[in-house]
Formats: sequence, C-alpha cells, structure tokens
Amino acid sequence: MHSLSFRHGLAVITLGIALSLCGSAAAPVPQDDKPKSDTPAEKIKKALNNLVDIDINGQSIQQAVAKFKEQVKIDFELDKNSAVQCGVDMDNTAMTLKLKKVKLRVALKKLLGPQNLTYAIVGDSLLITTQEMAVYRQLKQPVSVDLDRVQFGTALKQLARDTGANLVVDPKVHKEAQTAITLQLDDVPLEAAVRMMAEFAGLKPARMGNVLFITTKANAKELRTEPELVPAPQPFGGLEDKMIAPGGVVPVPAKPGATTPAPPAAGGPQAP
Repeated sequence: MHSLSFRHGLAVITLGIALSLCGSAAAPVPQDDKPKSDTPAEKIKKALNNLVDIDINGQSIQQAVAKFKEQVKIDFELDKNSAVQCGVDMDNTAMTLKLKKVKLRVALKKLLGPQNLTYAIVGDSLLITTQEMAVYRQLKQPVSVDLDRVQFGTALKQLARDTGANLVVDPKVHKEAQTAITLQLDDVPLEAAVRMMAEFAGLKPARMGNVLFITTKANAKELRTEPELVPAPQPFGGLEDKMIAPGGVVPVPAKPGATTPAPPAAGGPQAP
C-alpha cells in the first residue's frame, strides 16, 4: 500500500517537472531592452533644466549666451539677422541680469523675453531668434526618414526625439496611429515629413503654435478655422506670407486679387 502511494507520488512529481520544463521552453524570453542613448535634441532638453548663475551688467546678448554655453556645454546659434528686423542688436544691446541657481530655460526667458526673442531646439544647437522664426526654423529643419513597416505613432515619437519638436498624436486616433508605414525620405523639412507620414495613416497635422497636432482630417480642418489658433498679426507680417532669401526674410509676391499690405513705417525693415 505504501509502495503504491510512493510510486503514484513520484509519477505526479515527475509529470509536474516535465510540464514545468515544457512551460519554460514555450515561454517567451524577456528582451534585454537597453536604454536608448539621448539624441542631441534630448541632451539640449536636459541642459535646459540645468542650474546656472548669470551676472551681466551692460553686456550684450551674445556675451550673456557665451556665459550660458560655458556652464551647460551645449551649442548656441544666434539668429542676428532676424533679431535686427525686430530692432535688437545681439552684439551691442546692453543687458542687465543677475540670477543665482535658476534653470537655464528660466534664465533665457528672463534675458530674451523683454527683447521679444526666444529659443528653439534646431538640429544639435539651441537657436536664439524671434518668436515667429523659432517656429519656422524648427518645423522647417531638414530630416531624413527610413521606415519599413513601422507604426506611425512609434515613428512620430522617434522623430520628436530626434528633433526636439512638439509632435502630438490625438488620443482619439489610436487605431490609425498603429498603421504600419514604409517610407524613405532624405533631407526634407520636418513639417513636410510629418504631413506625408500622417497621410499614410489617413491623418492630418494641424499647427497650433509650435506644436504639430496630428488628428483626423476633418478635425484638422476645423482647428485651422478657430480664431484663437490663427497666428496673431506680427509687426512685420507673419512668415506665412514671407519666404527665405539669401539676404533674409522677404515678402512672397501677392496672389492675384489680394490686397497689397501697407508699407512698413519709417525706420522699419525695407523689402529689397
């Protein structure tokens, strides 16, 4: 009687071990997800949260930025031509600012805000320029795309990591965001790349300030008509009716039937 029970127990244990081994063999092996290294844009984003000290008295914006660069070890680009069009000389405009242990982004806002200037991540540097040019340069920066059946949402997230741009997918289009797309592009403007990628998923981007919001085509069309989302008139005209030329920003020729804008006031920038 005891011998039978022992043999029965041994058989149960053996069967259990066999099933356990089979289960182990069938179970997927966890992937070793190594953390991705930061892109140049992500390094700049982190640097914007670094604490800095600044003490300038009668120095220029260029000199102040040079001090920031020394402290945070990132590259800055000064868009002096656009600043001049707003009446700011980055080389000679005297600034006064004294701050201790504040985030770089806060220091930059306090330094640049009164001059109607701002900053934007473009490529591997932090661009100092006007409000409208910051959006223009960031969304027009050249990018390359090489996708082979990659989900749209995943591809867009990587593009945001690479550029530092604000690319947001509407949560309501979760299904469309899972569309696998195959696309190769070389050196095209970021905004154009996003538009083409979105087209593959049946979506459309709508620009909201410095954000590209990707949503349904109907919603994107509606967003473009909302008054609060339409860019406010700029002192010298928005970039929507300007183009970039070797000498700077110049007006685009007026469309047939369009009203000719009034010339700038005396002392303002003159069109070539």
